[in-house]
Amino acid sequence: MVTRAAGTGRTSEGSLRVDVNTGPAASYTGLRASLDALRAEGADFAALATRHPSEWAELFPAETAPGTAPLEEIALAPSERRLHRESEQVYRVLTVAAAALCAGTAQLGRPLLVGGIGGTDLSSLRGFMRAVEHAQVVEGAELLLDAPTSVREPIGRYADYRRERVRCLRRMGLPITEGDLVVDLGTARDAGFVPVSEEGELYLRARDAESAAVDRVSAALAYCRRAFFSANWEGMAAVAEEAIGLLSEIPESDVPGLLAKAEREEELVHAIEFETAILRGTADVRGFLLKVLGIQAGFRGDQDTAVACFRAIREDAGGLSPELRAQSHLYSALTLSKRKNRLAEAVAEVEQGFEVVGERPGEAESVRRERGWLHNLRGLTLFSERRLGAAFEHEKQALACMAGLTDASAAHLRINLYSNISVLQEKAGKHGSALATWEKFKQAAGSSNAGFRKHHAYRSAGLRLLVGERDAALQDLDTTLANAAELGDVFHETEVRLELGMLHATGGDAQAGAEQYERAESAARLLGDPYRIALAQAGRVMTTGSTTAADSVGATAALSLTRPGDADALAKAVAEGGELQGLLPEPRTKLNRPFDLINFQD
Repeated sequence: MVTRAAGTGRTSEGSLRVDVNTGPAASYTGLRASLDALRAEGADFAALATRHPSEWAELFPAETAPGTAPLEEIALAPSERRLHRESEQVYRVLTVAAAALCAGTAQLGRPLLVGGIGGTDLSSLRGFMRAVEHAQVVEGAELLLDAPTSVREPIGRYADYRRERVRCLRRMGLPITEGDLVVDLGTARDAGFVPVSEEGELYLRARDAESAAVDRVSAALAYCRRAFFSANWEGMAAVAEEAIGLLSEIPESDVPGLLAKAEREEELVHAIEFETAILRGTADVRGFLLKVLGIQAGFRGDQDTAVACFRAIREDAGGLSPELRAQSHLYSALTLSKRKNRLAEAVAEVEQGFEVVGERPGEAESVRRERGWLHNLRGLTLFSERRLGAAFEHEKQALACMAGLTDASAAHLRINLYSNISVLQEKAGKHGSALATWEKFKQAAGSSNAGFRKHHAYRSAGLRLLVGERDAALQDLDTTLANAAELGDVFHETEVRLELGMLHATGGDAQAGAEQYERAESAARLLGDPYRIALAQAGRVMTTGSTTAADSVGATAALSLTRPGDADALAKAVAEGGELQGLLPEPRTKLNRPFDLINFQD
């Protein structure tokens, strides 16, 4: 059964068919298959590959251009330590892949008929979701779905992502429920899978039933670290659960060699995430894998399973290191703290963690660092209770724990602490102090990285507006735009220009505001986001009274799959001549992230 995604009008006749039933082994596998099929028919993606070489290198590692900057140098990663699931890196790859799918189908003048989408990797599914919306604003671009309700048999209870797949399909405009799914695409252990990335190779080795348990678990540790950065939560869950079942076959004497091999397997992963240096025995390896299961569960919104996995780290775990035991409390508390009605439980977990890593003579630096992370989280829980003074004290204690520490995790925490302290000062109404702390953060962290400068300058601008330094704020926003351009970051160019349009308009310069809205619309069209195109058009209506723009808002807003409710409200306000200022974005003190475009969660 061929299904038209929202907004499409043609049938499957004359379409180019591709099978993306590729399994969860490695992110972007389904997208690669589709792009390869388009290329085989003559589609040319040279312009996109040239404009976005770092993202293209993730999609096609063998085609990496000389001198290409690694993606982690130009975009932010997800955070294990803060349980932040989304990644600018993954977003950028999916955005480029979606643009390529649209460009390829438009160039060929043929729809792409995607079969087996229920069996593709989760990251690719999110990329197809983005492509369907992007195609709404690209003439000649079209994606069709063949039998979208067909799915694979899940690999274990933790890797059952059928609910998430339904959400993706619904975001494509398909009225599908979980009850509509049919398990008829086979299992995910396919002999025909050919890896083109390190992630895929590690997956096969971790699941190779013919290999020794020690080799499989070693590959599993490396795989989970690698898959974390590509948001391959399904693959992580499958591999981690299987690896836990193999630990009984591994004697304690083999663990040091296992860990050393895991480090060699994955040299590209920063020690900041899922570090293995603090693992010492089988109990620690088990704890690492349970942490993987808990994090992926939390990322998909299953907080109860996440807490159960984090607490299981310390259950019946003789020989567990104090660092892993403290992390068991830390991650349990961090998950619970996201629910206001369970904040007391979160605080109790933190206090238990302090008992594990309380200050002692001769303590290891890694133990002191874990105590710093606990102080940071206690500060955040106090912040949730609006006890700002007490929160500030815990942030200072966390900074003291970091004294003299130079490892990646300590550096990560130190950066977060400067940011948190600035936010605490802002919330307390001490905007000048917040700005001063933010400037110290810049000096401490360095400012040579364009990604850092982009985010830092934006918050600086927001704080300067709060203290009345409008001209300096405009200069900071220009810095953000310049660095976004250097990074090929169309999303943040769109966001900042939309906000500048409002800033100029409310400042009495309607012409400058209209110019920013016009440039925002151009950027939003490159982004392929109907909602943000409509925002820019509405901004022009507000600043110029353009009837042409007014006529366009309703039709454009109706194409939005990401923000249909907001788009409808915007279109209604324009049609009725209502107040637009409250519906259009204005500068804030935290740079918005692009995750709504690839987020399928409720």
